[in-house]
Amino acid sequence: MIACVTFETAKVVEPALYYEVNKVHIIRYLKDPTSEGGKIYDSFCNRVTELLREESPLDVEVSIHNERVSDFSTMLRTVLSIIQCEMREEPGCELYVNISAGTPEYAAASAIASMMVDGVIPFSVGSKEYTVPTERIPEIYYVDGNPVGLTKATYDPRVLPSYNIDMPDEALIKGLRILNDRNEAGLPVTSGKMIVALKDAGLWYRDTEARSEDRKSNQRQTEAVYYQRDFITKWLRSGWIEKDERRNRYVITDEGRNFITTFFTD
Repeated sequence: MIACVTFETAKVVEPALYYEVNKVHIIRYLKDPTSEGGKIYDSFCNRVTELLREESPLDVEVSIHNERVSDFSTMLRTVLSIIQCEMREEPGCELYVNISAGTPEYAAASAIASMMVDGVIPFSVGSKEYTVPTERIPEIYYVDGNPVGLTKATYDPRVLPSYNIDMPDEALIKGLRILNDRNEAGLPVTSGKMIVALKDAGLWYRDTEARSEDRKSNQRQTEAVYYQRDFITKWLRSGWIEKDERRNRYVITDEGRNFITTFFTD
């Protein structure tokens, strides 16, 4: 597992125990270990290490990476480097990336990095209980009777570097949604029925209209080939559908469902 440690312990330790990991990469930053702030950051990192070794039934290996956790590019480079190193040393290993603990820069970078490499599993974990009781929030997070929060003042904003991540093809996503909707409604999803539905939705871009009645049969065969090539093959290659042999039809996978609930929902 890869995680960032700043001021959290449970958000790092409990997922590691849940997934039964045997190695944890902790990313933290100590500019001056002798300063008061450095000692505080170090105490959290040390406590996480202690808990991992005390509470896990496994002999957990902990690797510490001292990198600037407030710098997005540094975090992206660091997380990618760890991922690639682990994949080389142990191909096919289960590698979890904790995006819930640490800085916002780490969270964004680790989420992007984990989606760049096949087989990496990013996850988030919510807070079930807090160390600060509700009745003490005004005492800790208010100033002069006004809600302020943990941060009292900020540095100037820093624009994150841009990395081009292609959007999925709109016709493929909307066509996939049609396939799923027809499956859920119990409607047939044969190539002929799907082609009609795709045409009705304006998603069919091939000019396959027959010019005469005696060419209707050839048109259907040609369209079936294009449907297989332009939709089914690409959905399968992306892992968005799978064949339900029992019902002899294609059905959407969990990954495919994630895509149709995220993109082009208008």
